[in-house]
Amino acid sequence: MNNSNVTQDYPVFKLDITSKKTNSKPADVEKVPSLAEFAENHLFRLWPKKHTRATNTRSIRLFDEFTKGMPITEISRKHIYDFIDNVMATRDITQCTANKYMASISRVLSYAYEREVVNIPIKLKYPPIKSERPRFFSRTEQAELVRYLREDCDKDWMADMVILSCATGMRRGEILAIQEKDVVLSPCENWLYLPARVTKGNVEREVPFNSDARAAYERLMNKEYVEGKTGIKCFSHRTFYRNWDKSRRDVGKGDPLWLFHVCRHTAASRLANDVQLNEFAIADILGHADTRTTRRYVHSRKSVLHAAVSQI
Repeated sequence: MNNSNVTQDYPVFKLDITSKKTNSKPADVEKVPSLAEFAENHLFRLWPKKHTRATNTRSIRLFDEFTKGMPITEISRKHIYDFIDNVMATRDITQCTANKYMASISRVLSYAYEREVVNIPIKLKYPPIKSERPRFFSRTEQAELVRYLREDCDKDWMADMVILSCATGMRRGEILAIQEKDVVLSPCENWLYLPARVTKGNVEREVPFNSDARAAYERLMNKEYVEGKTGIKCFSHRTFYRNWDKSRRDVGKGDPLWLFHVCRHTAASRLANDVQLNEFAIADILGHADTRTTRRYVHSRKSVLHAAVSQI
């Protein structure tokens, strides 16, 4: 029997638990981004469409300037409501526009909550918007607006945008996308195909053209940018709104409802009043998923209503 000591046959290893000095530094705590910084990192997930991305980004940057880059985790309802009060007072915007600013901020905060960047979701209350009087362009107003944009503002492309929208009900963002490869005019030149990514409802549709719309479309597609007068590539938000504000002052007589979106209301109203098209067909042309939305766009003329009742 071998009585040798086990400790003599096998070496004993001791664990050194003494602390050692190292040159390593503690890991930096990750900086909490501001609302604008977080939005910048997730722009394409927040707003896939280019035109909505640009619009919402401006709202977020304004808020970031107001809060001086406050970390997104510290933002409260009070900060948002204070910002809205300030922007309405200093920029003279309507409650409708203010609600859109809040929706932009809410969208970013909701996504930050989904990504577990903030722990508590923020739900906002949107003040109700008072219904404004119906607005659409008469033929005379449209003609004067087109003339003013061409001659007084020297912006042929803006005039053609008005013509195209009044004839088809196309949104401004849809018009700005007409030179993209997947926006295609049919061989018969009577229909313009809009892919889902450029429409507000994310539903592809074909827009019917009349002769005025087709002529305006061809001018906007013109790639010969002569002195900045033609082609949709001449568009910039600053230039567009500066000249549109001039038209509101000089042609619209300061009417606060003198907006480019009125062109879309104009198309819907003419389809209902002049052509007597039903609301379902008008909804298809305008790209409305619900005819209740279409009803807000159609402004019936009294003469049309009287003529209809006279036939009963």
